[in-house]
Amino acid sequence: MRVMITGGGTGGHTSPAVAVLEELRRRDPQLVVQWVGRRGGMEEQVSQMYGVPFRALPVEGWPRTAKWRRPWVAMKLAWSIFRASVGLYRFRPQVVLGVGGYVSLPLAWVAQRMGVHTVLHEQNKRLGMANRILAPRASRLYLSYEDTLGAYPRDKAIVVGNPVRTGFAAPPEKRVAREALGLEPDIPVVLICGGSQGARSINEAIAGALPGFATEEAQFIWMTGKSGADAARQVASSATAKVKVFPYIEDMVTACAAADLMVSRSGASTTAELAVLGKPSLLVPYPYATDNHQEQNARAFEQVGAAEVLLDGECTPETLGGRIRALLSEPGRLEEMGAAALSLAKPQAADTIVEGIMTLVFGEANSQ
Repeated sequence: MRVMITGGGTGGHTSPAVAVLEELRRRDPQLVVQWVGRRGGMEEQVSQMYGVPFRALPVEGWPRTAKWRRPWVAMKLAWSIFRASVGLYRFRPQVVLGVGGYVSLPLAWVAQRMGVHTVLHEQNKRLGMANRILAPRASRLYLSYEDTLGAYPRDKAIVVGNPVRTGFAAPPEKRVAREALGLEPDIPVVLICGGSQGARSINEAIAGALPGFATEEAQFIWMTGKSGADAARQVASSATAKVKVFPYIEDMVTACAAADLMVSRSGASTTAELAVLGKPSLLVPYPYATDNHQEQNARAFEQVGAAEVLLDGECTPETLGGRIRALLSEPGRLEEMGAAALSLAKPQAADTIVEGIMTLVFGEANSQ
């Protein structure tokens, strides 16, 4: 089978693509795949990591405020559409999988007009701009939430959840994970994670809150992002509680398995992983996310009792420290929050999407 994957810009777009890629490779050892994205973007790094040939397009996001840049961006979009046409003609995919982000628009748009099956996945509760444009002509539109916001053809939409990488389906035991990270087995663990680049507001708030935690009260895994690591290590060195500082955590499955509570942004991949792992969380939505989709994601978890939401502007050392301490003081509530998170999990999302792709290519009888 020949498949082109397009989309990226953030881990929220690339992680579901990787989950689907893993399942495609499991099902079809003869799979030929190519990833189309933006040079230097996260998608290029991820494609290299997974041994997928990468093709770059010069597309940029549409300027919402800097209107003077729009003619230049429109020209780059037109050139990207031409480049996408050439790439499609040469590669001749049977399916194009679009996982969102502005970079997915040129390839999927051209594929639809060339009669190539296009399968879209929306990770967030609000349909992104690229997917809103592409949805009417899509062969399949897979959603992460029942009540996804935005205009799209309901007859093509299937709610499957957000695909997560296979490792999250089989995490290590909490005791084993804590031992691997050098943590105490019987002291509550809080995982602080602002995303792959870190989150300044969360980092500053936890830095101010840490001195208030006693040794036996909590221990912390703190993923700071590269720029915040040095300052975080200085704070950790004088903290009474045990603090493990990482610029980036490669083995996020183990880190999550060790935690009793997660404090994080509420991107699509993060919330999907929280659900599959059944982890209670304190979510601090990124306030500048397109269409405010991170708060929409966080509120969906809050609504079922799986998370508490702390808005970025309210994320101070006093507030964050107080909310963490209050949650850790109620183990029964944390257990209930974890169960509520698990109720949102759809661990078969990647399998369902791949089943749909194979049905489009081979038909019902040969999709197993």
